[in-house]
Amino acid sequence: MSPIWTAKDLEGNIVQVLELARTVGPQRIRDATGIYVLKVEEDFSKPDVAESILKLRPKG
Repeated sequence: MSPIWTAKDLEGNIVQVLELARTVGPQRIRDATGIYVLKVEEDFSKPDVAESILKLRPKG
């Protein structure tokens, strides 16, 4: 089973968490309101979200 990410962990690692959800399986995220599960469902009609987010990150 995957580790439970905190909301704070997620802030700096969203691309990694998305990639893990896609390659390893559902990722659990805990915050003050509960535990959420991030699960990837393939939709081959749209571009990959991890690649889209990588394009938006600050350069440098």
